[in-house]
Amino acid sequence: MLLELRHKKVFNKVLTDLARQAPPIPGFRREKGGKTTKVPREFLLQILGEERVTKFVVQEIVTSTVADYVKEENLNVKDKKVSTSQSAEELKVSFTPGKDFWFNAVLELEESENS
Repeated sequence: MLLELRHKKVFNKVLTDLARQAPPIPGFRREKGGKTTKVPREFLLQILGEERVTKFVVQEIVTSTVADYVKEENLNVKDKKVSTSQSAEELKVSFTPGKDFWFNAVLELEESENS
């Protein structure tokens, strides 16, 4: 249940961010101040493309998970060098909302001063 809520939260954040960056959608006005339009999520997903949104959701999950781990373990990553052993396509294919999502991260750490 917790995993499903986290995926939904990330999905909603990504969809909102992509909607802000998208050009105006005919038939929908932007809110005052240039904020996002009130476009139904299903329609927005159809316009932006499910594959594109999934790619960004996976990217956000990987980025936030690695950032949380680095902070939790108090690691110093050299030049913010982080990668995954899987390709972006492999990550996207293996992702199913609400299900466990596994990936291998490779971090290049700075040498500690005590070494």
